[in-house]
Amino acid sequence: MCSISGIIAKDEEGSGSRRLLKNIQKHVINMMKILKHRGPDYSGMMFDDEVLYFENFDDITENTETISRMAMGHNRLAIVGTAVQPIPNTDESIWIICNGEIYNHVELRDELSVEHEFKTDTDSEAIIHTYEDELVDVLDGDYAYAIYDKEKNIIELRRDLMGVKPLYYIDTDEYFAFASEKKALYCLLMEINGMDYKSAFNYDISRLNPNSRLIYELDENSWYIEEDLEKVNPDYFEENDYELCKNELETTILDSVLKRVKGLERVGIIYSGGVDSTLVSKLASENCDVTLYSVGSENSEDLIYAERAAKDMGLKFRKKIILEDEFEEYVIKVAKAIDELDVMKLSVGIPIFAASEMAKEDGIKVVLSGQGADELFAGYNRYQRILNEKGEEGLKNSIISDVFDIHKVNLERDDHCTMANGVELRVPFLDKFVIDVGLSIPVEYKIEEPRKKILRDIASKYVPDYIAQRPKKAAQYGSGSEKMVYAVAKKHGYSKKEINKFFEEYLIEKIKF
Repeated sequence: MCSISGIIAKDEEGSGSRRLLKNIQKHVINMMKILKHRGPDYSGMMFDDEVLYFENFDDITENTETISRMAMGHNRLAIVGTAVQPIPNTDESIWIICNGEIYNHVELRDELSVEHEFKTDTDSEAIIHTYEDELVDVLDGDYAYAIYDKEKNIIELRRDLMGVKPLYYIDTDEYFAFASEKKALYCLLMEINGMDYKSAFNYDISRLNPNSRLIYELDENSWYIEEDLEKVNPDYFEENDYELCKNELETTILDSVLKRVKGLERVGIIYSGGVDSTLVSKLASENCDVTLYSVGSENSEDLIYAERAAKDMGLKFRKKIILEDEFEEYVIKVAKAIDELDVMKLSVGIPIFAASEMAKEDGIKVVLSGQGADELFAGYNRYQRILNEKGEEGLKNSIISDVFDIHKVNLERDDHCTMANGVELRVPFLDKFVIDVGLSIPVEYKIEEPRKKILRDIASKYVPDYIAQRPKKAAQYGSGSEKMVYAVAKKHGYSKKEINKFFEEYLIEKIKF
């Protein structure tokens, strides 16, 4: 995983962007510096026709005085291959910067190499050749990328089906810009538009929705978005036999985990001791070395279950108990990482952030989680209420809505918490084939008590029964992390009802740069 960023000066008469042309590289460099935690291994950038690769930003600051219309930057976290980005096609008419992983890149390489020359061993190069052949829908992976097509004179931004990888953009009178995290765009709003941090933080930054692409036409200084690029198949099964559904789901989940650990010697698990992360842990452990990372306050329920299950399954286990004098440290760290001030997101983010800290200490670059299973298989309490009020069709529609909104609610937060520590998060339950199968399963196979019945029945083959049948408990309660947020507010004189005031008056001052 990596970071991508870029800026386009509009260069319209009277727009003020002509002064931008002389400084555009420096602005992109500053964006890249802010996002360096996402790609600590190597960096590269291009401005118009010039491309630079470097390890240290000090190496290039003297070479950025030329006038340019556009610039793109990439910071690399090395996992697959050795190539640095931007990467060109054969005749260098198309260039790509990508944040993500393509799980079927080996198969695509075999197919595409008949007509295309591959210059690198990185999975991202497969994207550029599928783009040339207008076959991007064949990609199986989690990605957000920017392509500069010189012949068409366009920049294309695209985001994967589920939005596992984030991508944000802003459009001002002077420039259009994009980045993997909002904080890089705050940087531009402060440098170019003269905003203070709080104004930039509250600026209406847009996210590119999953399963869509944005085409910026450089000649016209205009852009448009195409959505619903890939189609989901919610009618996967011709018949709704329970055993058939269960067996197909088990196979699909296993394949999803395998493709996410393929070629890796070690992976970490963001581990709560619940059925979802335990099933992922066990399946992954059959193919590589696995370490489980659990976080909570003292005597938290998640830590008790997690430690017991890890011992019973014979898996490596590390835990972190966040003590009271560390509460504020982690609230600030997570707020800085996720660029949001929200009780639930901060609370859920704390154990994810601290778990990825431990993974980084152990030299692990990839972690897996059980994210998405509760939405896909009706794990939350509210689904029973929806069934009672709206029936099976209403519940099915609610599940579909929640699954395709998960990027806003959970994925962007989780990505930022892990990548703040230079660790990539992979989410097997949000594989596009798991989504097809999961959405096709009748809701009666999910909602029957205990909820997530079909997933629990699969898990019972692999994990201890007390885990397979463990009732769902939200991460912020199971870990005790929600109490941490309120405790920090209370320490500074804010009551529970004044939590938003605490965010606006105190916490935002701690995260500004």
